[in-house]
This record gives sequence, structure tokens and C-alpha cells, in this order.
Amino acid sequence: MVLPISRLTVIGALLLLPGLYYTLRFSSGFLRMLYRKVRKGRAYLKGSATDYLVFALASLGVTLAGGVLLSASALQGGLQAYEGTKEIGTVRAESPEVGRIHLAFDLGITHPLPQRLEADLQGSRWALEGEFLRWRGVPRWLGFANAHRVEAALGSNVETGEPDRPADHRAPVAGSYGPWYLAREHPRWVPVASAVAQRTPWLPAEGSSFKIFATDAGYVLVEEGGEGGKDPAKAPRGPGSGGQ
Repeated sequence: MVLPISRLTVIGALLLLPGLYYTLRFSSGFLRMLYRKVRKGRAYLKGSATDYLVFALASLGVTLAGGVLLSASALQGGLQAYEGTKEIGTVRAESPEVGRIHLAFDLGITHPLPQRLEADLQGSRWALEGEFLRWRGVPRWLGFANAHRVEAALGSNVETGEPDRPADHRAPVAGSYGPWYLAREHPRWVPVASAVAQRTPWLPAEGSSFKIFATDAGYVLVEEGGEGGKDPAKAPRGPGSGGQ
């Protein structure tokens, strides 16, 4: 689990640490006042126990808010933030021999794992699968950001078929991120977040290089020097564009 130095982390820590301190302090004060109230012969100011209890509950609320923000920071800390359409790196696909595919990635300095990654897998067609995290109804100024992670490369033994057919082979790229996996498997735990896995259409390994764009619809691959140029909106390699 990664807890980045970000606005979300700082705000969460500023709420959690003082909140926890005052929760413990007022809780202990409440117990002392309650003890004095029930023990005869002890000095007790009427209403003191209630006051301490109210302050303890208020501090607990601040502590929980800070914990939620830190958890959200950890959730998106192992992913790469993006806004709208963002170029996040490149991939080169080659076939060193029939039935084998080699992918070389350069994912840029903001990727949570090393920039240069490689994946080898079997098959005649390949695709990328990514983990996407999108927030709903949260203030962006707190530091919440949509994010993604290139989880794995997929291989298919057949050259034609349905674009969404199951993969025959799988090779990790950045690998799955534990907090994101929990958010996807248990969406009720994080109702303001959407954690989904999305992948590209199947592509042949022809020694081509592609720019990878993260978008709200998933990944878009633009062949370098090919159709679409630098505009991912014109590229034929995005989600739902068919493929083989």
C-alpha cells in the first residue's frame, strides 16, 4: 500500500492526528467525570460528564473524517492520476517468433512503478488491461483524482473473433493494486468510488509502437506515425472500436 505525499494525505493527517489526540483526551475526561458523578463524596460539576462526552464524539467525527481521507489517498496512491485524456506512455509490440509476443513499455516518470517495463506472453494477438478508479461526488480541491494502472498484458491464440473474447494468456505489467481490488470486489465499502477493469481491443504484434492515452472510456492506443497522429480521438485503437 502506498501513501503518497499529496494534498489529500496532508488534509487527512491534519484531521486524523489532532482528532485522535482530542478523542482520547476527552474520552478519558468523560470517564473521570462519570466516576466522580457516581461516587459519593467526590467533587463534581453538574453537566461536566455530558460536556466531555459531546467533545469526545465531535473529536471522534474529525478522526473518522481524517481516516477516510487517508484511506482514499492510499487507494489512489498506487495508481497514476489523469484528467480527461492524458498520454501516459508508449508500448512497442513485437513478435520474436510465431506465437510469442514481447511488449516493451515506457510509462513516464509519474507512473507508480519503474518507467520501463516488459512483458512476454504467448498468442497471436495482444491487448492491455488496466485498473481504473473514478470518484463520484467528491470535492476535487481535497485532492481526489481519477487514476489508472496498467495492470496486465493479455494474449489471445486466435487471430479473429469477438473483440471482448476471453484472454488465453496473461502477463503482469504493473500488477494488481490491493486497495483497488478490494474497492472493486466490495463497492459498498467505497460508495463514492468506481473501480473497474478496462481493456483495449486485440491487436497484432507487428513491430509497431503505440502511444497510450488514459481516458474516461479506458485506454486509447495511437500508432506512432500512423493514423490519428497525435490526436487520440482520431485513432482506431481505443475501447469499443472493434479490433480483432
